[in-house]
Amino acid sequence: MTSNEFAILVKECEAILRERAPVKTGNLRYNAIKLEMPDANTAILYVDEDIAPYMPYTNEKWEKRPSRNPNEGWFDEAVQVIIQFIATYTGGTLS
Repeated sequence: MTSNEFAILVKECEAILRERAPVKTGNLRYNAIKLEMPDANTAILYVDEDIAPYMPYTNEKWEKRPSRNPNEGWFDEAVQVIIQFIATYTGGTLS
């Protein structure tokens, strides 16, 4: 895979994470999701909890509320979609 192909792959992964992030104010989706590429072969995709310190609560089950968290599991599901996308993009398999 060329460095250009890698950059395209990583940008697609970022888009997958952003499109699955909950949007109430937009802060999590538009400001807290970060992509860093320190070199042509390395990518770091993460949620900056200094910007969105509430992020874990958007993904977790609500224990002390009678209703279900409508976003429960969004991050876990997004990661699974990203893994599947990478496997398909690279012609690999999941194991």
